[in-house]
Amino acid sequence: MKKVFWFPILAFLVMTTVAGAAVIYRVVTEEAAVRKDRRFFAPVVIRVPYGEQIQGQERRGDWLKVVYKSKQGWVHINAVKEQKVRLSALAGGQAAETTRDEVALAGKGFTPEVEKAFRDKNPKMNFKLVDRVESYRVNEDELQSFIRSGKLIEPGAE
Repeated sequence: MKKVFWFPILAFLVMTTVAGAAVIYRVVTEEAAVRKDRRFFAPVVIRVPYGEQIQGQERRGDWLKVVYKSKQGWVHINAVKEQKVRLSALAGGQAAETTRDEVALAGKGFTPEVEKAFRDKNPKMNFKLVDRVESYRVNEDELQSFIRSGKLIEPGAE
């Protein structure tokens, strides 16, 4: 009788310990750079595309230690959002869905309504130039070389 009583309690404790060990985050920016150290100038270990899930291991200040595709490193908290389990979706109920663009804009503080209002107030603004700037990519090796040769140091870095 005693074994039957303790088994459900033991099972519950094991499940909550395992569930609490890792937190799942979803990338809410166009791309999240997982870096070797907790610094913006640190080399990139892997880049994680928008919408992908990454497993959080620990948090130190504004940085999360994460694992993605067996690679480990640090990502800034602003690039991700904790993945919440939506019980209504699990129970077969209706869960609200959003588009990729809506989530990306919301992550930047924009909603479709805010962007429309901005465009309406600034009809002469050339948004193609903004798109062009956003599409510019820098080679990671060239960037690290630039940082080293310029002896750039992040504020607060050792």
